[in-house]
Amino acid sequence: MKIYAFDVDETLEVSGGPILMERPAELHNLGHVVGLCGNWAVVVRGIPAWFQFISFLGPMAITKADFLRQLKTYIPSDEYIMVGNVLGVSGQSDDKGAADEAGWRFIQEQAFADGER
Repeated sequence: MKIYAFDVDETLEVSGGPILMERPAELHNLGHVVGLCGNWAVVVRGIPAWFQFISFLGPMAITKADFLRQLKTYIPSDEYIMVGNVLGVSGQSDDKGAADEAGWRFIQEQAFADGER
């Protein structure tokens, strides 16, 4: 089992990104834990059945890196993967920096949309 944390803005289709919402749902159906590490309010307002495949929402009042560290500390997994933006290259948030700081593997949003897992 892997844990996937998705940024939202400029990552998921619901907020201008290239990743269709079906992709995180597919990961969930394969037995992985899927959650949001970004503007989660956009997803819960825009996707009525979000709770059927999203297991966690955040961050809330902490940095993305701290949120990812908390998940890694308390949820055992074979691998921890952050999917999102590279600041100044593909988006406004430093998801790669947060993933690196927290010790998570990072996949840029377009690479994930193109099939990298």
